[in-house]
Amino acid sequence: MQGRDRGEAFKGANEAWDVIGVLLSGIIVVGGLGWLLDLAFDLHYLFLPIGMVLGVGIAIWMVYLKHGRTD
Repeated sequence: MQGRDRGEAFKGANEAWDVIGVLLSGIIVVGGLGWLLDLAFDLHYLFLPIGMVLGVGIAIWMVYLKHGRTD
């Protein structure tokens, strides 16, 4: 870390934790909505996996928009 700013040294780790947080929150939030739909319509694990897969897809898209694009 000699000659480098401390914030610059941990930039990659901060981005990695940001990606992990977005992916987990996508699974939890959209999967939770699927779980609530399962409860509301008295279904057994139909919307939960659909919500989890949709949550991962949305989260990957959000990560791409934030970190992956080079303008």
